[in-house]
Amino acid sequence: MSEGTGVINTKSICFFASYFKGDTIPYYIQVYLLELKKHFSQLVLLASNEKISKVDLKFLEDNNIVLQQEKNEGFDFGLWFKAMQKYDISNFDTVALINDSSVLFRSLDNFVKWAKHEKADLLGMTESYAVSHHIQSYFLWIKKPALIHVKNYFEQNGIIKLLDDVIRVYEIGLSSELINKGFTLSSFVSNNGYKGEFAPYYYCVDSHLKQGIPLIKKKIIYNAYRKDELFSLARMNFNINADYYINLIKQINTDSLIDFEKVKLDQVSQMTAFDKFVYNFKRVMILNFRKLKGKV
Repeated sequence: MSEGTGVINTKSICFFASYFKGDTIPYYIQVYLLELKKHFSQLVLLASNEKISKVDLKFLEDNNIVLQQEKNEGFDFGLWFKAMQKYDISNFDTVALINDSSVLFRSLDNFVKWAKHEKADLLGMTESYAVSHHIQSYFLWIKKPALIHVKNYFEQNGIIKLLDDVIRVYEIGLSSELINKGFTLSSFVSNNGYKGEFAPYYYCVDSHLKQGIPLIKKKIIYNAYRKDELFSLARMNFNINADYYINLIKQINTDSLIDFEKVKLDQVSQMTAFDKFVYNFKRVMILNFRKLKGKV
């Protein structure tokens, strides 16, 4: 296929790990899949749903998207491991490991053009230096030279069921493994020198959007934060108002792929008005404490 079609080579595959309730593929996932299909010769939807509606099966068939249904174990990396049992990734030129934790709101064309010319072996949307330097695993783009090592790493570690271990071995460990073997990492957007403890896709989200990142974490749109995340978010003075980010995206992008009003219909906000009030109260208290501490 020609470069103009978006597909950067004829031997590329994307494994898309997805978790959704019921038998209907959410709107934002369908948008994501259709955009990914433009850039890969093969696209595999990995889902743990026992049933998929006939309408959505037809959607997948019409768009030449393979459905692989697997038991939900080992989180995203468990699904990717199972995909690699059916596909020998070392036979491809490019492999992407992507999950449904983000809403894609604009085309991937700019990322793909950048990835084609970028010399690094493991690419992604964002990077983090928490614990050690790694590409954040919601969007991993792996080039040919590193694929045999990625394959071997997954075969050595298999399915890991505890989240903390998954983060240590895969989220952080895969990047470390490739760095140790002499491969290089690169992210599409910069953290502007930030190397602190907070997750960059929260701490740097405004900057990332202004730099042209084409997606935003689903958690931000649905206020779907874990309870243990909220204190960290308050400490970083994070704005949990989803409309703030949607409006920012609309201001920056004139070529949006997605209707955010339809996205909101897939899932209601998981924080009540009272939850948001409590969060913002804590956030203000932390800010005031810091100011007071600075004066003492």
